[in-house]
Amino acid sequence: MYDTETLTALREQLAAVADHDLYRDRFADAGVQPADVETWAAFESVPFTTAEDLVDDFEADPPTGSTYDGAAMVTFSPMGDGLRPVIDTTGDIGHQAEANAEVLRRAGVAPDDRVAVTFGYDLFGTGYVFHRALEELGAEVFPLGPGDSEQTAATIQQFDLDGLVGNPSFALKLGEAGARVDTFLGAGEPFTSVPGRRAAVKNALDATTAVDYFGTRHAMPVAAETAAEDGLVVCSDYAVVEIVDPDTGERLEPGERGELVVTHTAKEGVPLVRYRTGDLADLAVRDGTVVLPDGVVGRTDERLKVKGVKLYPESVETVLAGFDDLTGEYRVTVSRPETTDRLEVVCEGDADTDRLRAALSDRLLVAPDGVRTVAELDEPGVVDDRV
Repeated sequence: MYDTETLTALREQLAAVADHDLYRDRFADAGVQPADVETWAAFESVPFTTAEDLVDDFEADPPTGSTYDGAAMVTFSPMGDGLRPVIDTTGDIGHQAEANAEVLRRAGVAPDDRVAVTFGYDLFGTGYVFHRALEELGAEVFPLGPGDSEQTAATIQQFDLDGLVGNPSFALKLGEAGARVDTFLGAGEPFTSVPGRRAAVKNALDATTAVDYFGTRHAMPVAAETAAEDGLVVCSDYAVVEIVDPDTGERLEPGERGELVVTHTAKEGVPLVRYRTGDLADLAVRDGTVVLPDGVVGRTDERLKVKGVKLYPESVETVLAGFDDLTGEYRVTVSRPETTDRLEVVCEGDADTDRLRAALSDRLLVAPDGVRTVAELDEPGVVDDRV
């Protein structure tokens, strides 16, 4: 899927992290020598890293973990039972800014554009990440942060800003308050994976382009759309992704849905190697480019096997978010009244059940046998009544 240049960068990254406590013993136990990872098949022998592994490393060598060797910026991200540090060296900040600047350029942001950043700058530092990228691109940055929507919208209109980078839900509020921009980049929450959400944001902002962006706070960017709005292109000069079976860890083929795994191609502070994000996606290869065609569509934390298909109930949430008169509360029930599984989805609120059933079938990859709505749902959740 990826070219030899990317494989070379990965091998160099493995060699660079092999002496850290976080990876040394795990590589040895798996019999992995970075120099021997000469093919993508060999890369699959590299052990996974999980959030629990990172938490253990932070706690074994507090507060920054074994990979720390100085930093230019320390921010934080929720992990485990609290906040954990995100370490960026000077080299990391420069590399990340270049990668994100390219993302913004492909999204249609031009040098000298005026762009608002409405992500927060304090504690989590996401605002700084996009701010530096815009500076790298040569844009004029307005660091407005996630403040009052009326004031922010007024500033956007007063200075005739061209673009906006922020959460899609806040963008909708800004549009309602009168903000208008040509280009919007959305991140931090489900966006284009929610049916109708892109159209709603574009309509609210009167935007020509609205693109989706995916990254964890420890890895930004991972993938982002271009101005063509046709799927998130993996930023392989910063990180590569795999899709694996959440149960077996085996790599899945393009088009198969599973857990998204991220590996940095060049990172000094808290480098991630085959990091299991817990996010649900599938990938495709288009003209040699790796793409997440539907973005991230849910989480892998809960899963059931229904009619031979792995079903991820949290994917229901992104479907329901696309229906204005549904509250988002739902109950998934799996039963086996005779010899075949039966899947029923009950949602709180009001919706056209035929349209809802079609949307759920597309997202879950298995058609519900029953879909209905109720005014008030007593017991939301997932119920498996099979014996």
